[in-house]
Parts: sequence; structure tokens; C-alpha cells
Amino acid sequence: MLIYFLISMFGQVLAHRTLLVIAQEFAISQHSLRLLKILNVLLMSLFAVIFHSSPVTLWLFIGIILITLKFFSPIFRFFLLRRLSSALIPLLDSVILGLQSGKSFRTSLHLAIENQSGWRRNQLREIYNSIVTSENSVSAKSALLKAFTAELLEIDRSQNRIVEQVRALRRHLKLRENFRRRSGQVTQQIKMQAIIVTALFLALLSFVIAQFGFAENRFLISISVFIFILGLFWIFSMGRRLKWKV
Repeated sequence: MLIYFLISMFGQVLAHRTLLVIAQEFAISQHSLRLLKILNVLLMSLFAVIFHSSPVTLWLFIGIILITLKFFSPIFRFFLLRRLSSALIPLLDSVILGLQSGKSFRTSLHLAIENQSGWRRNQLREIYNSIVTSENSVSAKSALLKAFTAELLEIDRSQNRIVEQVRALRRHLKLRENFRRRSGQVTQQIKMQAIIVTALFLALLSFVIAQFGFAENRFLISISVFIFILGLFWIFSMGRRLKWKV
């Protein structure tokens, strides 16, 4: 029993360290982090009880949890960056208001960023720091943020007709957002059709296996699954290569 307790404790320590890194990166509150830690302890303890007769299985499930946490950050960052892009226009609105009240560009941008919260504020602070140091240091995280930072750098360096330049940048982002929304409606229909076709295929596959068996028809079933997956891959790859014109 001691060996299972030690394995569980080791898994809790590794998961705890990963959770701390995630909380720091995404500015998770202390309350939410505390809940995640409690959930981690309960989950590891539950695994230790369920798989008390198989240390290999216990290691396997602990490894699954650690791998899941490892891949959580890039996946979560991807969705947060998409949400961050929708916050750029309100950010520029705040910058314009600050400029119209007589503040400098950097001061207006800094105040607009500090009005944000959590992970979004941390990312926007990186943009502000890159402007202060005249370095486009956000380029590796998002192509949109790279272009946005480059535009702000040009505005900061010009010192001429700053309000007009910020308004022009806002109009450009608004045009991109409207276009992305319209094109997203088209791609969303393709995704919904793919989900419906997948559900029908799985239902038909289950019926065939239930009625005629899997072992007797495994060759035909494998071919049909391969062709179906190939078709889905082709549909989504064609959608990604489709060039939209504004």
C-alpha cells in the first residue's frame, strides 16, 4: 500500500508544479488555483484507490493527466488569442479617448491596457513593453499581434496625426473582423455538415458491426473508415487553402 501512496504523491507533485506554471502564464486567480490543487489531490487519491492492485495502470493514468496538462497550455492559448483579437478594437477606442483628452500615445495605451484583466492584460503589456523598447517581441505568439504591434510601433515613432492613424488602424481591424465573421459563417456550415455526416457514419458503422460482426468484415470496415477519414481531411484541408478576397 505504501508504494501506491508514494506513486500518488509523486504524481501530485508533478501535477502541482505544472498547475503553478499554467496559473502564472494565464493569470489564474488564487481561488481558482486552490480549487485546481484540491481537484488534483482528489483525482490522484482516487486513482490510487481504484488501481491499488496495479501500479503500472496507476502510472499510466498519472502520465495521461500530466500529458493532458502539458498540452493544455498551447490549446488554451490558441483560443485565448482568438478572443484577444476581438478586444483590440475596444482597446483602440480607449486609446482614442485618451488622446482626445490630451494624453500622450504611450500614456493612453498604457491606461487602456491596465483597464484589462487577467491573461489579456499580461499579453497586452507585452505589446506595450515592445513599443517602449522598440522591439516586436510578440511576433512568435500570433501573426495578428505581430502586425498589430508593428502598426503601433509606427504610430509611436511618427508623432504626427496620431489620432487619425489610430482611427485608421481601428477601421482596418473592424474590416478584418467583419470579413472574418462572414467567412466564418460559411466555414461553420461546412463543420456542421461534417459533424452530421460523421454521426451518420458512426451510426451506420455501429449497425453493420452489430448485425454482421466486426471480425468477418474487418477488412471492408477498415477500408471504409480510412476512406471516410481521408474525405474529412480533404474537406478541411481544402477549406484552409481557400483564398478569401476582401
